[in-house]
Amino acid sequence: MSWKAVDWATDADVGSPTLKLILILLANKADERFSCFPSIRTLMSESGAGRSTVLRALKTLEADGLVTRRAQFHDSGAQRSSRYFLNHPDAPHLSPRPESTPPGPTPKRRPVRRETEGVSYRDPTGEPVVDPNNPSSEPPSESSDAGVELLRTLPPPWTVGRKDVATLAPRINAALRAGWDAKRLSDYLSKNATGVRFPARVLMARLADLPAPQVYSTKRTTTRMPWCGRCEDSLSRTVTLVQLDGSDRAAFCPRCSPQMQSSP
Repeated sequence: MSWKAVDWATDADVGSPTLKLILILLANKADERFSCFPSIRTLMSESGAGRSTVLRALKTLEADGLVTRRAQFHDSGAQRSSRYFLNHPDAPHLSPRPESTPPGPTPKRRPVRRETEGVSYRDPTGEPVVDPNNPSSEPPSESSDAGVELLRTLPPPWTVGRKDVATLAPRINAALRAGWDAKRLSDYLSKNATGVRFPARVLMARLADLPAPQVYSTKRTTTRMPWCGRCEDSLSRTVTLVQLDGSDRAAFCPRCSPQMQSSP
């Protein structure tokens, strides 16, 4: 709890007891950054007000410039409780920074509504998001369209708009330059698609938390033999063997399997 936030909320002129109560409840949960993320159910329980009343109060506080609200999402895309930033004069997200615009609206003015098509990835406190997958001076080793092509090959529900493609493609190119294989990167980004509602947000979160690419052993390098065309397929390169008891058993193709080639 921040005493500064509570004192500020108590002295605020909001014009309604319900607005005052909701603002004080938010201030009572605020941290040192004047932010908190209580659920609507929690605010309903502590205020004794109905859901529509709480939602209307939050909307009014945001419109009056007292609160800045930011939606939060799980990695799956499901929505979490919103984070609320109290526009206290000492709040760090209201401090002017060079070449940056504070996310909080000007007091007593309605905030500008952002476009719903694009996705904003700016940190709500005004601090830049550090992206380890976006080096600034490395020469590209992949085509500049590689990220765009990879996004186009992702299956539903991972389809994103052109604005999101322009944001995501450079980060995908950076991952490819860092050593990620295009197929493995595509599989990693498109995993666990159940319940995804905002694919661009999920893809951005996964690219931001992208682990280091797998490094394969270089102790012994072998040239991959072309597919012989006589085994099962070009990927598994296996053949079916009939055992003495009549049952079938799969084995690596002796003609083109990499496993058979690398064995003594």
